[in-house]
Amino acid sequence: MPTLIVEDVPPEVYERLQRRAAVEKRTLPQEMLHLLQQALREEDNPPPRLPDFIPNEEISAPFDLPRSSQPMYVGVYDGSPRLPDPFSSDLVQ
Repeated sequence: MPTLIVEDVPPEVYERLQRRAAVEKRTLPQEMLHLLQQALREEDNPPPRLPDFIPNEEISAPFDLPRSSQPMYVGVYDGSPRLPDPFSSDLVQ
């Protein structure tokens, strides 16, 4: 099996790796291999990208929408009889 040597590791990074390996109950080389495998797995399956443009406010429609030449009148439907309101205090007995 090939060997990988990492040189010039800053002391704080080395200490964090040691602590992480101890928490995970692994040796330092096992923890390094685990982290490398995890990073390569994430590289092979990147998370879905967000769109480049996400509006932070409502965007209005363009003003050049076609308009009808004739107005259209709409009748109103009363909707009676209405069903009783289930949250009304009149129904609670």
